[in-house]
Amino acid sequence: MTKSLRRVKKEDYARVLLTETPCYDAPVTFSNVGFYWHWKKYQEGKSFFPEIMDYFFKDGDLSSYTIPLPYKIRKDNNSYRQLSLIHPITQANFVDFYRAFDQQIILACKDSPFSIRCPENIASKYYVRNSNENAYKFKPEGVTTKQAEAKSRYLTSYFSYRGYGRLHHFFDSQEFISLERKYSSFWSVDISRCFDSIYTHSVTWALKTKVHSKNIANVKNTFGSVFDTLMQRCNYNETAGIVIGPEVSRIFSEIIFQRIDRDIVSELEKTENHCLKNEVDYTIRRYVDDIFIFSTADDISAVVAKVVENCLKTYKLNLNNAKTVKATRPFITEKSRSLQLVKKALQEFTAKLIKVPIDESEIQTPVPRRIYRRRRFIASFLNDVKSACIGSTQEYELVSGYLISAISNQAISFCEESMTQPIPEDESKSKYIDFLLILIELAFHFYIVSPSQSGSIKICVLTDIACRYVDQKIPDESHEIRSLIYTLGNDFFSSSGFKKISKDNSDVALLEALNILVALKLLGRKYLVSREVLGKIVNVAENRRISYFEITALLFYIGNDEEHSYSAIKKRVIKDIDAALHDLSDVKSNSEKAYILLDALTCPYIEDEKRRGYVKKLLTLATQSQPSDHLVLDYQKKFAKYRWFTSWNKTELLASLEKKALLKSY
Repeated sequence: MTKSLRRVKKEDYARVLLTETPCYDAPVTFSNVGFYWHWKKYQEGKSFFPEIMDYFFKDGDLSSYTIPLPYKIRKDNNSYRQLSLIHPITQANFVDFYRAFDQQIILACKDSPFSIRCPENIASKYYVRNSNENAYKFKPEGVTTKQAEAKSRYLTSYFSYRGYGRLHHFFDSQEFISLERKYSSFWSVDISRCFDSIYTHSVTWALKTKVHSKNIANVKNTFGSVFDTLMQRCNYNETAGIVIGPEVSRIFSEIIFQRIDRDIVSELEKTENHCLKNEVDYTIRRYVDDIFIFSTADDISAVVAKVVENCLKTYKLNLNNAKTVKATRPFITEKSRSLQLVKKALQEFTAKLIKVPIDESEIQTPVPRRIYRRRRFIASFLNDVKSACIGSTQEYELVSGYLISAISNQAISFCEESMTQPIPEDESKSKYIDFLLILIELAFHFYIVSPSQSGSIKICVLTDIACRYVDQKIPDESHEIRSLIYTLGNDFFSSSGFKKISKDNSDVALLEALNILVALKLLGRKYLVSREVLGKIVNVAENRRISYFEITALLFYIGNDEEHSYSAIKKRVIKDIDAALHDLSDVKSNSEKAYILLDALTCPYIEDEKRRGYVKKLLTLATQSQPSDHLVLDYQKKFAKYRWFTSWNKTELLASLEKKALLKSY
């Protein structure tokens, strides 16, 4: 796919709201694009809601804390990772912080000999796909956020980074091969609850020294002290632990780890540690908080690991020794072995499934091969994958995540490349349908085995592009594709895996399920799930408060509900919104309340009268006076036009899907 370069407007510091402060691992309906647009308008003096924007954002006050909005995503079969959305007010404060200190961030991240993912420069360019070739592009309705959408889709980072975008790229790299050639011992060590354990004041220790930092503790406007303060303010004034989710948290931790890396080198050069030299006796590669030790012998790795442990303790961090992995050449674990076997099986599967043209005289788009026994073909590939993972359910789960992405990408790439090309007259259209049916079934199979946030995004993208492809190319078979996706989606909601995660987490939003619900919504009105299934996906029991992400996902899915299929569930959702917004006195500190309010004001599926009530309550708070009915009506209409965080229609949703597929999750 041809790409072209676009130049970043470096003076647009508001892009921090697109790249640094939002959570990557959020529902597909959620993004900061609307917030970015509103903030830009406010900075230009052109806001449609000046009183409200002033109430939230005027003066950039750092004296008050905000409470983040916590939520969970599935980490593995037995555990979850808690992430957080930070308050819009604090996000805006980070815009000012980057404006003042972006160069200091780069300087603070340039001296580690070990880091393989750290900011190196301010990003000056970003790639976009050639619009003439990119069939998978979405145009938002109207002109309100069109430029913001265009920028946000591809602009994924404020900084350009040294090293590797994803950890698996390191293990597939020439650098890793060279390290294996040079060193005979490999250890992987794990930091226990890393981000939850980071002490915010330690960023000033990392930038100076602990003693020096304590001596200048009263200085409030240095780079380190401001960063420390911001990380506290976005997390209930906590000094123990930082929020997990935003890229800014990774940068905060990277500054601390850069100092730890340098401390490790210095300590290992001391006599009591055998005067070990980096790049001679040992070396380390660190990807955020993943640490990999390479050395000439296991006893040296043990010394290095002990020094790493001691240096981490200086910053109140600890190793989880139970998760230490040790290997000698060849540096391969059971997990990596299984993954390599699965990659080989996938290559063989792909060669049987699709013909890639090699002759210039042939059509240059891929053509599916004839598969005579689809069920047997699928079963054969699944058996190959199971054989690669024999003896370990953990490996099967690991490779399932890889296969969801790889298989979805095959279908997405095929549809993109073939969308503008006619199906050859001598080719059977059934081959194209079978091709998509096979890949869709396999993607869902592995998702049911190992549901994940990133996998659910792939399922959404796959669902959309497969449906649009058959609608355009083979409309008579559109129902067959949609019917399979609908059936497989319902299979997921009735699977033992879903029952387990919903039982274990009846008190939290299941993002892995909410995103599949959104994918089914993309099929159209003929393919809506039953009330009973919807009630299983989101626990709407009277003794449980529905969370922000569940509120927005249910409203997106139910929509106007013209057939009144889900009237009881929608009534319950509105009831919980009313309860959350009953008292807005803490809306400037309570993140969940702020997100619910701003999205409720823009939601087209909430009655106008009720939204006017929310507008009146907010205006009264912002202006400390009773607003006129005319002003309330005017603001209610304006809010309805311009979204904040949730994409309420399909066009807006599809516009953000591609970016989510590019982003790097925790």
